[in-house]
Amino acid sequence: MIERLPDHGHYKVAIRDDDELALRQRDAERESGRKPSRRAAVDARAWTPERAALTDVADILLTIRSSLEAQRTGKSQKPNPMPRPRLARDRLDAADAYDRHRERVRLMLGRG
Repeated sequence: MIERLPDHGHYKVAIRDDDELALRQRDAERESGRKPSRRAAVDARAWTPERAALTDVADILLTIRSSLEAQRTGKSQKPNPMPRPRLARDRLDAADAYDRHRERVRLMLGRG
């Protein structure tokens, strides 16, 4: 029955926003070698199926507009996608990226 709950409902949002579960998922993906997706931030509690569909339509329209502009000017540009929800997994990935950055800075500066 839980799988039939809406994706934008409180239960599924809470599960997707759980830091411990996101950590387990990330570790499992690292073991399997899969790459995580990147996306901008939107409050997941406001994310409904209708909003998801409208966001997909907006992305398609932005791509069409970019294509028409590229034909007119000769300069190709890739449009930025519309924001999607940012959940626990995204926060973990951002924290890992920051930690890797700090480690590289430390190595470049010869500290430690």
